[in-house]
Amino acid sequence: MLFKKDIENLAKYGEGKYFSENLEFNEIIFNSKKIKPGDIFLPLKGKTHDGHDFISEAYSQGAICVVSEKKIPQKNIILVENTNSFLRKIAKKQRDLFKGLVVGITGSNGKTTSKEAIYKFLSSRLGYKSVYKSPGNYNNFFGLCFSLLELKDSHQVGCFEIGTNNKGEIAELAEILQMDISVITNIGSAHLEGLKDVDGVANEKTDIFKFTKEGGECFGNIPKKYLKLAKEKSFGKKTSFSKNTSHLDLLKNSLRKINSLLEIDNISDIELEKFFSKDIHVPGRFELKQSKFKALIIDDSYNANPDSFLFAFEKIKKLNKSKKKINGKNFSNLKKICVMGIMGELGSKSDVLHKEIIEKASLIFDLVLAIDFELEGCKANVKFLKRNDIEDYLKDYLNEEFLIFFKGSRSVKMENIIDNLI
Repeated sequence: MLFKKDIENLAKYGEGKYFSENLEFNEIIFNSKKIKPGDIFLPLKGKTHDGHDFISEAYSQGAICVVSEKKIPQKNIILVENTNSFLRKIAKKQRDLFKGLVVGITGSNGKTTSKEAIYKFLSSRLGYKSVYKSPGNYNNFFGLCFSLLELKDSHQVGCFEIGTNNKGEIAELAEILQMDISVITNIGSAHLEGLKDVDGVANEKTDIFKFTKEGGECFGNIPKKYLKLAKEKSFGKKTSFSKNTSHLDLLKNSLRKINSLLEIDNISDIELEKFFSKDIHVPGRFELKQSKFKALIIDDSYNANPDSFLFAFEKIKKLNKSKKKINGKNFSNLKKICVMGIMGELGSKSDVLHKEIIEKASLIFDLVLAIDFELEGCKANVKFLKRNDIEDYLKDYLNEEFLIFFKGSRSVKMENIIDNLI
């Protein structure tokens, strides 16, 4: 944390009133079960839970103070109107105090991979203690605020991803983050339930440019239809937009700019090619594994939308053409199975988009297994199964002649099926 960790400071920056001695604290904790002596408990409120219900547990675990919306007699508290707003204020203060470079990334898919790539490359040049990245897919309001509180004076760069399910969320998060450099990986068919259509996605994603700092840098793989929109929202900033930029070229361009702003030695093309010739490991992102019975597994279970499915299919087609050996096996010779979970948040277009993806999958894979949903008119090599039946059905396909590709939205928990097979 960048500001001094005492109760007076915390109350001041969160605009609360404290009823306590001005004690120093260790950490701000949001889960009462993880409280250790010397910590402060911040009970947050969601749609279905209220952390205030666990205040007694937090004190019993050793919390020296609790942020609360109600007075608690004879206990150390910071009294606030709203604990979620309190979190936003202290996270914003952290951002204001941070003197390093802030990189914000959004897009319909590729956010986490981009963040990991930027983090790993910069860490190789600056050292891992000098570069921060938000954990996993911490890309909503709570995730961003928690991440900002982890920034330290030693960090020269902070890499964050921000996501959205509904209109206005990118603006809310970007306003907190105030990026020096912002990146849109792509604009596609994700979160259509909350954003209605791709026009809604474009309008939402490009809000990241509105809150990029004046004179900052905006990068994006922007379809021609939305270039005008992107330029309007990035007015007063430097821009690098293209409708045809590959994900790889977008990352290279972003890294060159970050590198120049940090005044590090110039990056050579050879250095970038060498770096990107290695896979950027992100758990559940096209991750190669092997089943108990030697079948090759591609774990792409991290999340799913139509564009990320198509991106994965292109990678599989390229591997087929390359005659590349993976784990000693010729990829093109393997019989291929796609295990597909349902894609969430696609709204009224859900059936149409699912059918499109299944049809494309049926052209690439020998067999497509769709879990817990059915569509009419699909090809003969498409089979619809209940989740409880999938592991038993796959038993005949777990030998070394097969490759099994797994992908679905987070709600499907595809990773649990994979864990039982390896």
